[in-house]
Amino acid sequence: MEITKDEYDPDAAEQLWELEPKDSDEHIEQLPVWWSEAIEEFQEHDLPAYQPPRFADDVITPPVVDQLQSEYDAEIRFMGVGVEYRDSWGVYIDDEQIFTVDREREPAGYTRYQVTSDAFEQNVRNHFADTGDETT
Repeated sequence: MEITKDEYDPDAAEQLWELEPKDSDEHIEQLPVWWSEAIEEFQEHDLPAYQPPRFADDVITPPVVDQLQSEYDAEIRFMGVGVEYRDSWGVYIDDEQIFTVDREREPAGYTRYQVTSDAFEQNVRNHFADTGDETT
């Protein structure tokens, strides 16, 4: 299974992740750039193996966020400011909080945001529709 670094197919990446040994350099090189960079950063700091965050419907978060950022030429971040364990995090667009999401840490070591990918995308699109911003 070949995954180019410039194109991301979440189904193909997920299948690759499930089939290949997680510590294989060849495996890491086949992942999208954002994923392989995160793995390397976690390894450099002796952290547990990196697992990408997911939405409630098991869709991996970064590709959805990246697509929307490109489409709207905006920075979209999940961020907790002054939060405690189990508090909701804000979803920020260009430093403005537009909504919040509950989150939990899964036993497998990744964050699961308690919003589906479709609902997340619709919330972001609604924000831009409400502000009158066009896509790029």
